[in-house]
Amino acid sequence: MSVTVTPYDSIPFPEDLEALAARSQRADGEPPFSDQTLVDLRSGRAGVTCVLATDGDDLVGAAVVMPQQDAASTFTVELTVDPGHRGKGVATAVAGQLRAAVDGTVEAWAHGNQPGARRLAELYGLTPVRDLYQFKRAVAGAPDMPMPVRLPDGVAIRAFEVGRDEQAWLQVNARAFAEHPEQGRLTLTDLQDRENAPWFDPRGFLLAVSSADPDRVLGFHWTKVHPASGDAPELGEVYAVGVDPEQQGSGLGRALTAAGINHLADAGPAEVMLYVDADNTAAVALYESLGFERWHVDVMYRG
Repeated sequence: MSVTVTPYDSIPFPEDLEALAARSQRADGEPPFSDQTLVDLRSGRAGVTCVLATDGDDLVGAAVVMPQQDAASTFTVELTVDPGHRGKGVATAVAGQLRAAVDGTVEAWAHGNQPGARRLAELYGLTPVRDLYQFKRAVAGAPDMPMPVRLPDGVAIRAFEVGRDEQAWLQVNARAFAEHPEQGRLTLTDLQDRENAPWFDPRGFLLAVSSADPDRVLGFHWTKVHPASGDAPELGEVYAVGVDPEQQGSGLGRALTAAGINHLADAGPAEVMLYVDADNTAAVALYESLGFERWHVDVMYRG
């Protein structure tokens, strides 16, 4: 087995990395790399580095290392190993090479917080600092579907329009997620990369707007549908819900959440999932009140 460190744009066959991620997702039931990581990889973001483990011509393990834009000498890391090569020291070899190559603080995501990830974190002295819950609920045949959508006076919901709504959405997203380490710093390029993704559907990108001024965005619910893969059925996702701080307490967040769940139920998935930070108690309470239950947890380790 060979382990190398290389800039992403120097990888001979970058599609092999996405194929590795797809194999891991089929085995684990969740993706090893976040959407933002995939966006950064596809766009060739400067500074992104990969640690690759190969067995002959086969890519059997990889870690993606991304410098954080707002934290000097801090790097976000996500690592995966081909399901057929686990338990053979691949992850340890990749992590060892990564630790030698990175001069700074590592924040490593363990999606699903599998036992192997916990052991690897302990081996390298990383400690858990953030929990990201995954919630899920059934929508097909559920007695509370469709959910009531009670909008505040003077507010309407319409679908996002590509080429019209980007700047207004970026502004309200930045305000709604001013304290969020990933969502709040999305750029126009990030948004456009997602618009070009195979899963993007503007009909499922719901905007709450002023009835008097349909270009004034007050909040949003961006939904996503994960296609069926292997034995895993199609799955809906509450991808992102945000409300302008001026609208807090108006009930708009709950109305948008319900509207998006109704859209996903109509689109076909039998179940809907979402991610929420464990310390966001208000959002956790909202989702639990809407019938969601904890399914998995992603853990960030730092060291």
